[in-house]
Amino acid sequence: MRGFEKFILCIFSIVMIVLSVFFILVSTGMIHVEDLYTVAVKFLIANKIWVLIAGAVVALLGLIGLFSSSDSSDESRSGLAIKNDSGTVFLNRDTFESIIMSVTRKYPELVGTKVEVSISEEGVKANIYAQILPDTVVPTLSSKLQDNIKDVVKKQTTIDIKEANIKIKGVYFEPQKKQQN
Repeated sequence: MRGFEKFILCIFSIVMIVLSVFFILVSTGMIHVEDLYTVAVKFLIANKIWVLIAGAVVALLGLIGLFSSSDSSDESRSGLAIKNDSGTVFLNRDTFESIIMSVTRKYPELVGTKVEVSISEEGVKANIYAQILPDTVVPTLSSKLQDNIKDVVKKQTTIDIKEANIKIKGVYFEPQKKQQN
């Protein structure tokens, strides 16, 4: 259905461009509406059946385009299907995010961790957003974390993570408690 929706959108776009050009030419006086009106009426009367068929097809395409659902929650976008001899296992983004979040919890240097996963034809990409504690060696931490995420996801799902991007939002300093006298 996706190709058909693109076709309808293409037809609609062409019609809108033609109408826009027509209105611009009429408003600038380059085309006289009276002359076009008489030609159009003669054409419509002479070709009633073809005009009726064309009108019905355009109306039908418009209705289909209006009521078709272009839901972006396709399985290919929100998850992956793993087929085996026993059937199919579907892993959605939440599954990958949970697995990656469980890995990040093992790193006490990370604070306020957030995980976002995107799944496309190219593969699974993970973005990990977190703050770090002071005196954390970022290259060492990020390298270990990326390797660990890839290993754990591969072990649990048999899927290779294409990218595990670590995005450090800043250094986290624990709030100082006020001393009371």
